[in-house]
Amino acid sequence: LEVATTLGALSGAFVAAYIAPGTIAIIFGLALLYSAYLSIKPKQDVIIPPQDKGLVHFFKLSSQYPTKKGKTTYSVRELPGGFGLMYIAGILSGLLGIGSGAIKVLAMDHIMKVPFKVSTTTSNFMIGVTAAASVGVYLNRGYVDPGLAMPVMLGVLSGALIGTRVLVKSKTRVLRIVFSIAILFLAIEMIYKGITGGM
Repeated sequence: LEVATTLGALSGAFVAAYIAPGTIAIIFGLALLYSAYLSIKPKQDVIIPPQDKGLVHFFKLSSQYPTKKGKTTYSVRELPGGFGLMYIAGILSGLLGIGSGAIKVLAMDHIMKVPFKVSTTTSNFMIGVTAAASVGVYLNRGYVDPGLAMPVMLGVLSGALIGTRVLVKSKTRVLRIVFSIAILFLAIEMIYKGITGGM
């Protein structure tokens, strides 16, 4: 999946200079609104037994994650569909300078049927790699301010450490609600900036 997001991020970074960011921001905002709607709908994680054939078996994507009942084995579905959506998430990341974590979670949770907690934590791991893929292009163009990035990075790091501890003890339904509210605000902000030209 990281291959798809990295290729997408590089593609987005290279074409960012030729596409109006406001238009992309509005499209992304609408996609986030739909993602928020899907996440807030009542949904229980359905653990699908691992398959012994296909791409999932070939790449050995079956794994386990801890639950109150102990470790639970799960498998993913629709790997090609998830790969395609990850590429789109990478393009958005490269174009708008964002992690596109919400799109990654949407791909894993709703298309690939990965448990929600696994989707969010995997997305969190992928964001850094995706951003690093396009930052070189932006740094070369003089778009990155290292002096500004340093204090922001410290805040993000401390918030991520706290969030990780809360995640382990939180119920999946509560996490879905918090996730939906967060991306709803992000969607409104993106659409507003896209309309007003604030991108």
